[in-house]
Amino acid sequence: MDKSKIKILIFGGGAIGSHLTYCLASKKTKVYTICRNKHYNSIKKKGLKLKIFRNDVLKKEVILKNSKNIFFLNNLNKVKKLKFDYIFITIKLKDVKERLLKNILQHAGKNTAIIPPCTELPYWWFANILNKKKIHISKNLYPNKYSKNIIGMTMWLSGKIINPGETMISHIQRGYPLKEVNLKMKNKANFLRKLLSKKVISPKVKNIYSEIFIKSINSFAFNLVALKTGYNNLQISRSKKAKKLITDIMFEFEYIVKKLNIPIYQTINSRIKQTLLSKNHTMSMLNDFNSGRKVEIVNCWNNLNLLNKVFGTETKLSKRTYYLVMKKIKNVK
Repeated sequence: MDKSKIKILIFGGGAIGSHLTYCLASKKTKVYTICRNKHYNSIKKKGLKLKIFRNDVLKKEVILKNSKNIFFLNNLNKVKKLKFDYIFITIKLKDVKERLLKNILQHAGKNTAIIPPCTELPYWWFANILNKKKIHISKNLYPNKYSKNIIGMTMWLSGKIINPGETMISHIQRGYPLKEVNLKMKNKANFLRKLLSKKVISPKVKNIYSEIFIKSINSFAFNLVALKTGYNNLQISRSKKAKKLITDIMFEFEYIVKKLNIPIYQTINSRIKQTLLSKNHTMSMLNDFNSGRKVEIVNCWNNLNLLNKVFGTETKLSKRTYYLVMKKIKNVK
């Protein structure tokens, strides 16, 4: 094994994990991507087909196969005691369990960069912003041991698995903006941005706390309204009521966050326009609901509702809309 190469673990080989595999594979890296079930079985036989669109226009089509730089695996046992330079966790929030995280983080060393999901406000966001104020925080987030190893990275892409072994990125908005949480990871963050920028947009971020917040509230608002209305992005873009509801939900939480003196660099309107550039995309939670799968909206609401508990506020519209949606999806296991 070439020990000089940067070793990258991507835990979660869905649309985003597949795209990251494509973007991060290079002569300088070894990328290990963990996939599941039929998806893995198909990749093992025929490779991973990745299609990158700009809405209806196909911009790139590649087939990724096991090679000297790419390794598709179906469980962590196959990497044994290997330690990685970067660990990406790209599975759905509902699948992020404490035991699983411990298993993943066994492959983290002292200087391993951890890139967690960005659909909700993580432990380190609350811990650092609130000066470690004692509040209830989900155990399904990241152990404080690795808080200084985190690189905050948001994922502004629309994509899905089309068939086992075949994934599609339907549109790329802001790509992968990123920034280290602690200066300890600055060089690793810079290397990661440089590597990503060869194949995708990876903007510099002024304030990582702001970036993580706008992504989490964007995900919550859009998925909540998609679940309520049953609309895809094109239908949302044509509905004044849907867009107003998204705007009002975002505003409720943005009003709270302003108390923390976190700068918001993108207006609500610009973020809505940005997301709706992906015209044919259906929000992931609506896709899950339509397929009879459990959705993540519960995780997102419980997470954002911590802000209400901390500040004694009540986001009435968001709460009311959430409980209406919960009545709709209550039978989904």
